[in-house]
Amino acid sequence: MLASLTDMHAEDVRVVNLVADPTPAVKRFEPGHPDADGQGYVSYPAINPAEEMVNLMGAARAYQMNSSAVTSTKNMIQSAIAILT
Repeated sequence: MLASLTDMHAEDVRVVNLVADPTPAVKRFEPGHPDADGQGYVSYPAINPAEEMVNLMGAARAYQMNSSAVTSTKNMIQSAIAILT
């Protein structure tokens, strides 16, 4: 019964919108690279690994907190059913 109760509210994750990143690409002078433009520059994405790691840690912590909340709710429901029976 408890599993069916929690499954009733489960929903799929859907992409609602895509937004282009306006950050300009990082250009490096590498004339021998196969992706180099006519001037010898290669465009790389402007990614900050430290910022991405912080975002990842925040997302993981949010997931842990939500998982803990669901577990606590299940335990409370099971306790309430045990009291009623």
